[in-house]
This record gives sequence, C-alpha cells and structure tokens, in this order.
Amino acid sequence: MAYSDTEVEIQLEVKRAGFLSVKRFLEKNGKFISETRQADTYYNHPSKDFLSPKYPFEWLSIRRRGKNAIVNYKHWYPENSPRNTHCAEFETDVKNPEKLERILASLGMKKLVTVKKIRRNYSFRGFTVSLDSVEGLGTFIEIEAEKSFGSPEKTLRKVWEISREIGITEYSESPRGYPYLLMERKGLFPKRRPTRGRSVATGKRNRK
Repeated sequence: MAYSDTEVEIQLEVKRAGFLSVKRFLEKNGKFISETRQADTYYNHPSKDFLSPKYPFEWLSIRRRGKNAIVNYKHWYPENSPRNTHCAEFETDVKNPEKLERILASLGMKKLVTVKKIRRNYSFRGFTVSLDSVEGLGTFIEIEAEKSFGSPEKTLRKVWEISREIGITEYSESPRGYPYLLMERKGLFPKRRPTRGRSVATGKRNRK
C-alpha cells in the first residue's frame, strides 16, 4: 500500500531461520493484520517494452487477493537505475479480472510471469512488515513505510532502521522485486554485451 501514491519499501531475502525469528518478534511486539494467498500477473506493453531498459522501472499487473482483484501500475525512481528510492504506484479495484485480461490481450499486451506467494502482514511502529513465502524463489521480508518522513530518501533510511530493530541481521537485498527475479530466471531479458572496465553492483549485500 502506498501513501499519497508513493511507495517506499525494501525487500530482503532471508534464510528460513531468520524468517521465523522475525515472525516471532512481530507476533510479540507488532500487530497482526492479515494472511493472504496472492497471485500477481505481470504484463508487457506491445509498443513500450517494459523489459528493454537495462534496469526495468515500470510494471503493470493484475493482482488477485482471494475473490478480489486489483489492477496495479508502478513506476520506479530513479529510472533505469540499479537501485531505487521509491516508486509512484496507482491501483484500483477490478470487478471482473477475466474480462480485463481479455481487454489487455486484445490490446496486444503479453503475460510475462505470475508471482504466487503467501503473505503475512504486520504493523509495527508505522510500518507494514510483510513475511512472504514466494513460490519458486524462497522466503522474503518486505518493509514499507505507511507515511512520509520528509522525503523518499529520509523515509528509506527509516525503513532500514526498522529492519534492524525487528532483528534482520543476515539478508540478500532484492532491489528489483519478485517479478524481476522470476523473469531473470526465465531468461526474459534481452542479452546485452558485458561492459568492459566497469563493475556493476549486484544489489546483494549481507549484514552480520
């Protein structure tokens, strides 16, 4: 959920032991919100290829939440950057997702991947902490600010502070998100020549 159509969050891949440790902490110190099974299907535009940038920064998806469905658009900033600070997010409820799928198909939009996960949400000190078991990827913890702390950069620093407070000590950062990881595994991105003389950060780092 974004505040004022802006989303500031981090997504961290954690081992099962760390995942369960944070779950125990939140059950004791946070407020349980919900547990849902989610399926998000991502689409590509026929004339504006979302996968063409080296670091894709736009996604369009139909999100299923039980009997409910949402159409969601995200635009990440900075554009085409290995690391983002925030994104503009717009979404609205959909009464008939099957008909919306037919509309998108008629417009030439192609399905890319479907992210399936079990998500357990908690509220903790003004942040939403989501414990995600993602099919085909593993266990992740996502922390999202529920309000602004002055700017996207300042808000992002607060999100990292919360990650330490809830006990996340070892992780691999996943700055590109679940759809990117699945698309990468499926080999959907254009192959590019390696850049000589430069090293590109992978977006992974471990804290101990």
